[in-house]
Amino acid sequence: MPQERPRTICCVVLFVSMVLSAIPGACFSDIDFKTALLVSQKIKPYIHVVDGITDEIAATTTQMDVFFLSPSNDQESRQLNRQIVLQLEGGPYDLVTAIGPEAASALWDSKAGFKKMYAAVLDPDSLPALSSHACGISLRIPAQTQLEKISQTFQTIKKIGLIFDPGHNQWFYDQALLAATNIGLEIIALSVNSKNQIAGVLKDNMGAMDAVWMIPDPTVISEKIIHYVIKQGLYNKRGVIGYNSFFTRSGAFFSFEFDYRALGRQAGQEMNIYLETGECRQAPPVFNTIVNEKIADKIGIRVTQ
Repeated sequence: MPQERPRTICCVVLFVSMVLSAIPGACFSDIDFKTALLVSQKIKPYIHVVDGITDEIAATTTQMDVFFLSPSNDQESRQLNRQIVLQLEGGPYDLVTAIGPEAASALWDSKAGFKKMYAAVLDPDSLPALSSHACGISLRIPAQTQLEKISQTFQTIKKIGLIFDPGHNQWFYDQALLAATNIGLEIIALSVNSKNQIAGVLKDNMGAMDAVWMIPDPTVISEKIIHYVIKQGLYNKRGVIGYNSFFTRSGAFFSFEFDYRALGRQAGQEMNIYLETGECRQAPPVFNTIVNEKIADKIGIRVTQ
């Protein structure tokens, strides 16, 4: 009998191995992938994105580390941020996702061989380090998508004045012009090259449009300008369409807003797809639309039921 014991143990091990291999998802390691998040800074929107990604990753066997860059530009902070990037380059990561533009630039500047993604980046094309094939989710809602939502929500709005600086957003105006033609809307170009031109352009075109559309544009966006444009719109019974909750609180009748935790969950889903299939995608962001009904009623804009 003693001679039979090694054979018995061997058979038991083989049996257990066969059973494990027959169970879907069974493996000898608790971790399938190792990932990291590189976050531009500790502000609420980015924290909410991290929370949303964590929601998605928690349901998998992926391990995730989180690193925060220093927002300061002094020498000590730059050195600290470089050390963080070096730590990522030396880590055994399958994928690193950058949250925010500063993190995206730092990540794509690195020479690491792991897969890279970005999330919560307003305009990826403006970051020289990113290639045109970079994977991720921007904060840019396609012009056609926005115009379709406007048209569906307010059927009486037909002429929309888009205020923008061609140096930053000529491409967006071109997309909006093409999309509007297919939807039956008219886009009026409120083109400016400086903040000083905004008052004159609004005055010259206010009577020709039903609403003013404001988009992210460094020349025409500031708290003071937003309040000015909204005030002029209300005075002339012309509403303003904005792109975050600040516009709604300030008197815009319609805005496109982000739930950053939902954006994070979307990013987490894209991370899982990238890890499991290698498919690299540039996905438009999930978003909400908010109608300020009090303001809409005040200026006589009817909401489609």
